[in-house]
Amino acid sequence: MLKMSRVIILFLILILPFSLFGLDVDFDINKVSSDANKTKKHIMLFLHKDNCGYCERMSFNLEDKNITKAIKKDFLLLDINRDDDERVSYQDFNGSNSEFIKALGIDFYPSIVFINGDNDKIIYGVSGYRNSKKLMIILDYISTKSYETMNFEEFKDELFFN
Repeated sequence: MLKMSRVIILFLILILPFSLFGLDVDFDINKVSSDANKTKKHIMLFLHKDNCGYCERMSFNLEDKNITKAIKKDFLLLDINRDDDERVSYQDFNGSNSEFIKALGIDFYPSIVFINGDNDKIIYGVSGYRNSKKLMIILDYISTKSYETMNFEEFKDELFFN
């Protein structure tokens, strides 16, 4: 009996962690959404891929001190590389980074997608490189919740012509 218990314990220690390995999630957006709701922040997904010059430039823009300050204040940032072997969970989706990005319909990099922490809905997305100034305008559009009353073009017009 004692010998059988040792075998079971050894099985649990050696085998069970490997069987659970495939269930690991690196980006649980549902949990992040709950955290965003509690802190009254939006989720910002930075979607990029390896060997993409514009992705690297956009990454540097995200490190700009004004951009970093705005992100820390109003956003929870998830950096998701299409080419990494990580897993994403969002609503009913559970799969690899590349599968997640494909499910979003993204095929142009870099891209940024914003999710409202209040209701876990995608509220705005933009594809392609944006310099720091343009990125800050997008962050302002989301952080002020202007998306609730106007589209981005109207926001820019109001910003620059008033």
